[in-house]
Amino acid sequence: MKTIAYIFAGAVLCTACGPSSTKTTTEEMTTADSSASAKENDIAGSYTYQQDGDTVALHLTIQGTKAMGHLTYAWKEKDHNSGSFEGEVKDGLLIADYTFESEGMSSVREVAFKLNGKTAKEGYGDVEEKEGKFVFKDFNSLNFDSGLVLTKEQ
Repeated sequence: MKTIAYIFAGAVLCTACGPSSTKTTTEEMTTADSSASAKENDIAGSYTYQQDGDTVALHLTIQGTKAMGHLTYAWKEKDHNSGSFEGEVKDGLLIADYTFESEGMSSVREVAFKLNGKTAKEGYGDVEEKEGKFVFKDFNSLNFDSGLVLTKEQ
């Protein structure tokens, strides 16, 4: 008889704990999704750099961790290139394949921008050619301190 009482008590405890634990998990997931959406909204948008006749424009759309948009480099008295990019944003870092036209030729290269919601700092580093596109050799060695700083448009 005691065994049945213990089994019954255990079942009651498990049932009582189950829904609140699930509810907490659902609430935590909803909060995490809201935070991710808020961060996406903070960094998505248009960023520009204009100085001494040079212009760089980055138009960024984010869906989850996927990023896409348009990027234009218009250098004074030099070639300019314009195209689209697709990649990922993780921890405020955009890494994308940039497909562009320059001097009538189509090319692909990786680009990197560190995003904080107000600026987009372009990253530079050693590159190598792989499968017809230029890619960074090592993401951990990218330099964001000496590159262009684009400002987010309001």
